[in-house]
Amino acid sequence: PSVDIYPNQPGPVVRNTADGKRELARLLWGLPTPPERMKGKADYGTTNVRNPQYSHWQQFVGVEHRCVVPVTSFAEPSPTPSDKDPETGIQRNYWFARDDSRPLFFFAGFWTRWQGIRK
Repeated sequence: PSVDIYPNQPGPVVRNTADGKRELARLLWGLPTPPERMKGKADYGTTNVRNPQYSHWQQFVGVEHRCVVPVTSFAEPSPTPSDKDPETGIQRNYWFARDDSRPLFFFAGFWTRWQGIRK
């Protein structure tokens, strides 16, 4: 398995099964995009649920769609549009970890059987 997980790639999650047991599963990273953001385009998915109160995400907030994601660190794109690598022109990432030793921790997630259009 890869040490890096990107959108539309499989990664580990811990989720509940239908009989209430926990399982470690490899799922593709991403959820369906809210329809108003697609504007007639193919749905390649989204990777963050920043506001679970938003009506689109309500279909996933039940216990049956919750999971935890094991990580040692994760990245978020820079919020500054002009913060790009001068050599590649790619938006910079900010990396987050519990500390410099990068111990394992978990963050909350949602999962669904949605497939979307995979690149």
